[in-house]
Amino acid sequence: MDVRPAAGIAGTAHSDTARRRFLQELAGLLALVGAGTAGAQAPAACLLTPEATEGPFYLDDALLRADIRDGRPGQPLRLRLRVVEARRGCAPVQGALVSVWHCDASGSYSGESATNRQTRYLRGVQPTGADGVATFTTIYPGWYPSRAIHIHFKVLLAHAEVLTSQLYFDDALSRQVLGSHPAYRAHGVPTRPTTGDPIAGSRPSTVRVNQPGEAGGALEGEFTIGIARA
Repeated sequence: MDVRPAAGIAGTAHSDTARRRFLQELAGLLALVGAGTAGAQAPAACLLTPEATEGPFYLDDALLRADIRDGRPGQPLRLRLRVVEARRGCAPVQGALVSVWHCDASGSYSGESATNRQTRYLRGVQPTGADGVATFTTIYPGWYPSRAIHIHFKVLLAHAEVLTSQLYFDDALSRQVLGSHPAYRAHGVPTRPTTGDPIAGSRPSTVRVNQPGEAGGALEGEFTIGIARA
């Protein structure tokens, strides 16, 4: 795999005034959203993350890198995925490989068609540290018809796949982000809510999103992935 150093999070195309207004509105919304997602991510839960289909756009040649944006425009998102052993008291799993991939602001995946066959934007692999965490710098995903906003992921141990699944986002937060950031405006907001997604089910694995940091306006997303070793 090609190894690239992680880059810092870039600013958006908003003016300073527009950025401040956007962050103020987003902070208020996240305060409400957090209450609905915090319980699902409590470490004491020690729940197994359910399996889900990998979908048609998985590629097995993703780069070993933390910053997977490759210049794609969108709301910056720093995603922290913590891998734990659900049947062993949520013990962190060190040395697992976490692979993620998702579509861009317009709903397109890299490498999916003849026009972008050689691209690998919004795909990457990271190892977990002693705390079980793998961190990615990406953008808030876009959407495409028939699906809610989601991120695909795989967890591998000793090069063996132990889990394939998908992560989702609060619908109110998605409407706010996609309706406010210029990269998503042309595509509009999703037509299908997460509760109506054919793969998400009644209890989707929802990313907890915290308020953006002062520098760069990046959203901070977290999810605990519960696995069971064979």
